[in-house]
Order: sequence, then C-alpha cells, then structure tokens
Amino acid sequence: MESPHLSIRTHTLIISVISYLSFLLSYFVRFHLLAGVLNYDLSVYHAMALCTAVLHYAAYSLAFYPHVSLYRRFGKQVQRTIVCELACTFSVLALLFIIDLPEFSRGVVFISCGLSVVLISVKHFIVIRIFSAFHRSGFYQRTILLIGEGPTAERYAGVVLGDPEAGHHLLGYVASQGQPFDSTYMGGYDALEQAITQLTPDEAIIALPPEQYIHLDSIIASCEKYGVPLRIIPCYEERISSQIVTSKFEDIQMIGIRDIPLNHLGNAMIKRTCDIVLSALMLILLSPLMLLTAIGVRLSTHDTVFFTQVRIGKDKKPFKMLKFRSMKPNDQEDSAWSTQNDDRRTLFGALIRKLSIDELPQLINVLKGDMSLIGPRPEIPCFVEQFRDEIPLYMIRHMVKPGITGLAQVNGYRGDTSIKCRIEYDIAYIENWTIWVDLRIMLRTIPSLINDEQLPLHDKHQD
Repeated sequence: MESPHLSIRTHTLIISVISYLSFLLSYFVRFHLLAGVLNYDLSVYHAMALCTAVLHYAAYSLAFYPHVSLYRRFGKQVQRTIVCELACTFSVLALLFIIDLPEFSRGVVFISCGLSVVLISVKHFIVIRIFSAFHRSGFYQRTILLIGEGPTAERYAGVVLGDPEAGHHLLGYVASQGQPFDSTYMGGYDALEQAITQLTPDEAIIALPPEQYIHLDSIIASCEKYGVPLRIIPCYEERISSQIVTSKFEDIQMIGIRDIPLNHLGNAMIKRTCDIVLSALMLILLSPLMLLTAIGVRLSTHDTVFFTQVRIGKDKKPFKMLKFRSMKPNDQEDSAWSTQNDDRRTLFGALIRKLSIDELPQLINVLKGDMSLIGPRPEIPCFVEQFRDEIPLYMIRHMVKPGITGLAQVNGYRGDTSIKCRIEYDIAYIENWTIWVDLRIMLRTIPSLINDEQLPLHDKHQD
C-alpha cells in the first residue's frame, strides 16, 4: 500500500495554522500573563496573525520542505525551523517598521517566534513518530522493485532491509544473476516486464553497475510501458553531493553532481558584503590590540612583524597569507606545519598563538578578497599537491574562498590534526552553506579562541 505521506502543501498549511494560533496565543501571554497594558485591541493582532500565517506558508514552502526529509531527521528539521522562524520574525518586524505601528508590541512578535519553534517542532516529532510506527508495523510501506546489481544495488537493499522505518518494502529484484541480499530474485533483465506484472510495485529503483548501462533504455521503456514510477541511483552515487542541479544547453539536458551555493551570485554577494563590513569593523576595534602585538613581536623576534606565507585559495590561485610572526626565521617556515610544542616559537609567539591573536592580520586578507571570515583553512602549496592524490575530493575545498575559521576548526580539527576529517567538514560546509551556518560557526569560534597551545617554560630564542 502506498505511504500516506502528507504533501508539502498540507504540511505548510498545518504550519501556517500553527503560526496563526501562536501569534494569538502570544497576545494573551504578553498582555494577560505578563505585566503590560493593552494598547491595541485583538483585531489588530488578529490581522497581523493572518499576515504571519501567509508569510509562514511562503517561507516553509520555499526554504524548508524542498531541502529536508519530512519524516526522518528531527534534528535537521528543528534547526531549519529555527532559521525559518527567525526569518519570519525579522520580516514581521520590518513590516511593522514600514507600516509605522510604533505602539504595536514587538514583544508579541518575539514570544510568537518562540512558541512557533516549540509547537512546529512538536508537530515534526509527532509526524515522524506516527509514520515510523506505521512503517515498523508493516503498514503503508511503499513497495519497491529493485533493478540492478553490484555495490550500489547492495547498498540500497541493505538500507531498505535493515531499516523498516524507512517506509520502503523490497518486493524483489531483477539482475543478471542472484545477489547476496535477502530478497526474491525475479530473473534477468529480460524478465523485467513479467516481474512488474507479477509484483505490481509502487516504484522501481534502478541501480545498475557501469557495465550494465546498455540495458538502461529498455528498462526505462518497460517501466513506462506499465506506468511504474522509477528513480535511478547512478553508479557514481557516492560522488554526488546532497545538492545537485539540472541545466540545459540548447536541447541537451545535463546534471551537475555538485551544486555549490556560493557559486550563485546572490549568495556570493551576501557573503562578500558580510566579509567586508565585519573585517573592516574588527580591524578598527582590534587595532589597539594589534598595535601592542606588533610591538611585542618586534621585540621578541627582532624581525618583521608580519609573517607572510604562500597559501592556495579559491580556484587554486596562490596568495600571501598574513600572520603575526610567532617564530624566529627558519628554513622550514614555507614548507612545514607548526606544532603545539614547536621549539621554533618564541615565548611571546606561543602566547599570541594560544590566544589566536597571531591570526588577526588575516582580516586584511579578508578585506583584500583573498580570504573569507568563514571557510576551509588555506593550505601550503606543497601539501595541496600531496593531499590531492591522497585524499578523495580534497580539491573541492578550493571551489570557495578559504577562511580564518571554519566548520572543521570549531569541531576541533585545527593545526596538526586529521586531514581526512577536516576535508569531510570542509565539504559539508561548502555543500550546505547558508548565512546562518556562517553565523553559527562564528559564534562557536569565540569559545575556541583559547586553544591547546602549550607555553614554553622559557624562551630559548631570546638574546
């Protein structure tokens, strides 16, 4: 039986109703449970509640459900709910400013935001539990005929057979020979039409290995002949990001396996504007600290204040990254990582490294456009050449500007740590960027400014 999953329209209508009720409830919380004086009658708030309901319908239709699994990932749904609610709240506040209602209680708007987050999250949880219970009991499963063999087909079958709450029930499979998973073998590809009429599946999943793609056209024709909806898991599925894009060149349909949000002009402009404004502001506010640091560096190293090192940036272009010098000049400074207990450090250098003050000159790199505030950390050219061959997908990190801090760094992968784990976080950031992701990383960076750098007992380099 086909799964009774609610449509996107139904979900957004429910959320609109919840937002409407939340706004009215916030009115009573503000003026009846909390101290306050009624300055507008309920009809005004009722009209604004209707406006917020319409706004929620648009926001959740465009920014929520097209990107989130409706039934499986509660944590992701809550995160995106918070983002949508903040966007709706700021939009309502902007509307109040435009229509000039100075006596309208902004407290109602903020209370409504909190109530909506809670109530909509409860709605998500209830929907997930209801459909998980249905699927676990064997009801409302979407029946599947698997067409294919090899690692991709085995991986799909393993997920379906191992997770009954996923809502898919594997009726059987068609392949050139029997496969090592527990399902009914219906025969070779020439038996497909017979399998379709015998099993009457809700959907066909095609998961062919590369050498079997010669059968693809006839398989699609057979499925369409019997009106069976189908989806294709490409043999290169593991290399496809969660964000794919389709495009058309003349009359040729094309699929991009990795859509980078920051390649879109609007997103790029938002990020660059934030970089310019924030880096300029931080340079002004931190200029006294940077001046004192420069004096300390000069006295401790008797060398240049800034240490410049060639790093690889966006589109694999080299640039000179700035830092406050924390070590005496040495032969390895352009080709080796520094470590926590590096004996090349000065005592003052170890101190500014521990407090992450040595990174502040990179705000100049951000202002120049070489870097961003948030992004993958830039690497030394020799290591880029090395890791390109050793780490899968390593070069994807050069599709965006490098950053002073990033998702990997706030998760503990900074300095001499696992490159593979760093790359996984970098790619997750690149593929899922939003301005809200940058904001969360920036807030998480603050408590990590004091790092695990060990201070030497004495300064070996002082004259």
